[in-house]
Amino acid sequence: MNQDKQFEKLAFKIKAKRWLITILLIIVLVPIIAAIGYKASQSLSGKQSGQLMADMSINQTLISPNIQNSDLALGNTGIGGGTVISHQYKDIDGYHIPWQTVQGKYNWLSHQIQSDNLVDWGKNVAYTRTTQTKIPLFYNDQVKSPLVHKAYEISDVADMKGYVGEVALTFKQPMTYKQIKQRIPSNIQANWFWLGVSGKADPTMQDNNLLGIQSMNGTIQESDYRYFRKSLKKADDLGTYNNFSITKFAHQYAQKYPSLNKAKFAGVIVTGKTENFKPLVNQKWIAESSVGAAIKRVPYIKPSF
Repeated sequence: MNQDKQFEKLAFKIKAKRWLITILLIIVLVPIIAAIGYKASQSLSGKQSGQLMADMSINQTLISPNIQNSDLALGNTGIGGGTVISHQYKDIDGYHIPWQTVQGKYNWLSHQIQSDNLVDWGKNVAYTRTTQTKIPLFYNDQVKSPLVHKAYEISDVADMKGYVGEVALTFKQPMTYKQIKQRIPSNIQANWFWLGVSGKADPTMQDNNLLGIQSMNGTIQESDYRYFRKSLKKADDLGTYNNFSITKFAHQYAQKYPSLNKAKFAGVIVTGKTENFKPLVNQKWIAESSVGAAIKRVPYIKPSF
């Protein structure tokens, strides 16, 4: 009987010791595992957020027609992921006009740009979805019936007094940077140069995701073009519209035009005082002209050009 009691006591001590060891292991290991898991999740999330920011930056460089961004910041971050937000605007001869907000989401395993150049179409006009601002459109003359009818609005905007505005000019034939600069009046700024499309692709249905290069105060340097060309080569997911791959076209353009002096452009967005657009009316080298954002001038903001 005494032996049985001693055995029970021994068994209890062994069991208690095991439970104590188990509890101690849990106390020690759980925080360590949690810390490792947190660090791993942060590392994975950080990688995805970095890739998302890089993608959004590429889009800003390549497919943002005369659109600038004021920031590129993390928002609503957590252990499982978060968002990246970029607020956009248009610089129309020194006047800033609100554009759209681009947002992307990321988690441990993936990332995606959820909203970019969202567009509402009509037969004769296209607007941004969030700000309902008129979008300047380009056209492909091989498309006989584009989604948005062809526009010839340069004379209308030239008759406006006291405004600054932007106009997208589609050329009858692609031109070099030098040829374009020779044709643009000195009191108008060439802000953004459109690369064009291929075949019978309709640029009016591309959600304003058009390939082009932004100038700096109306000028593009060879170094600017080299950076732009590298971005064209890096692009891997710019979208496809009606079987026209923007990414493929970007790669083809980069290969075809290795330098700025050889590059040819299908159109340009110009900005300035609306009265200064008059010399562009009835120019034979302009196929279509589409007005975009415009705003009344005020005494306390001086046009920059």
